[in-house]
Amino acid sequence: MSVSKPTTDRPTLTPLLVAVLALLSAFTPLSIDMYLPALPVITVELNGSVGDIQLTLSVFMVAFGFGQIIYGPAGDRFGRRPVILSGLVVYVLASVGCAFAASAGQLILLRFLQGLAACGGVVLARTMVRDMAERDEAARAMSLMLAATSIAPMLAPLIGGQILWFAGWRAIFWVLGGVGIFGFLIAWWRLPETLRPEYRQPLEPLLVVKRFGELLHHRAFMGYAFTGAFMFAALFSFISGSPFVFIERYGIAPRHFGVVFGGMVIFMTIGSLLNARFVPKLGAGRILRFAVYVPMVAGLTAAVLGMIEARYGTIGLAPFLACFVAQIATLSLIGPNATAMALQRYPHMAGTASSLMGVLTFGIGAAFGAVVGQTFDGSIAPMTMAMGVAGLFCFLSHRLLVRQG
Repeated sequence: MSVSKPTTDRPTLTPLLVAVLALLSAFTPLSIDMYLPALPVITVELNGSVGDIQLTLSVFMVAFGFGQIIYGPAGDRFGRRPVILSGLVVYVLASVGCAFAASAGQLILLRFLQGLAACGGVVLARTMVRDMAERDEAARAMSLMLAATSIAPMLAPLIGGQILWFAGWRAIFWVLGGVGIFGFLIAWWRLPETLRPEYRQPLEPLLVVKRFGELLHHRAFMGYAFTGAFMFAALFSFISGSPFVFIERYGIAPRHFGVVFGGMVIFMTIGSLLNARFVPKLGAGRILRFAVYVPMVAGLTAAVLGMIEARYGTIGLAPFLACFVAQIATLSLIGPNATAMALQRYPHMAGTASSLMGVLTFGIGAAFGAVVGQTFDGSIAPMTMAMGVAGLFCFLSHRLLVRQG
């Protein structure tokens, strides 16, 4: 059964193609989550500070966002397929380079290159869904992609922890290089070109700037973009802080960290499947209007609990986990629906629109992640404060910028 109805002038969004696009989107969580259990070990072996090693996360996100400025317009000019394949080649080379890094500075630089290469598949996977499906159908397809992609953050820390235990942290990047080769072969074999000839855009700097300017001046588009971006900022804050909080403060073994992390991501998978089921009946906009309350309430609750713990001593991990689960699970209701609503108006420059959303998402996410890393004081408070602020801004972005109706 196909995800969308076939048309005479564009490829059909089949379940197999959704799976391929999900694989391309999975390079983000794989590249981030697989080496999370190794961060404390890398800090020691490369003789770096906690802030330095957490920068390997932040610069990946910055590069991931910045690269989309290039990949989106390039995809609108040259087509989706060749741009994705080129990015995968660079990703493999950067992953191998990370395995040979001899200092924190080298690893930071190579992670920047890895993030720059990885973003092509993610931004253009969203774009290809928009090429082949309309608003609610696109939201459903993106939910299914997120459900499949969420397997990566569940398994990646588990796999990374075991690789770290048996072969060391450098082997994690060798595995990522192998995944990049596999992704290239699958994309070469099964990925069609979805850009219609009439939608090809010239790759001229002034025209690209003009298209970005048009998007930046559209209030509803920016509202949806910021709603999704701040939701992901909460996730990035958690990703940046959780290895040190769980492993160093609460004493969870690195090889067991993935169990805790993956257990929470299961709820995101469930949310994605529920969204895919109900979005055709309720509509992406209606679900989004109600979903934005959850990260605000859960995030601010966790922030208050974090301040209480920082002042009066540990209150245990359980109440925090409840807030984290609620906030992370809601990502599956906010991300796909906000993206589908934002891209609906721009079939003629879907790559550019998707790239701007990516820039905002990973730029804001990197900023939040960097703040968590630089302010880490051994307590859970910096992480929960960042997640609370992100949840509040997610809610306000939707309420203040998105016009209802």
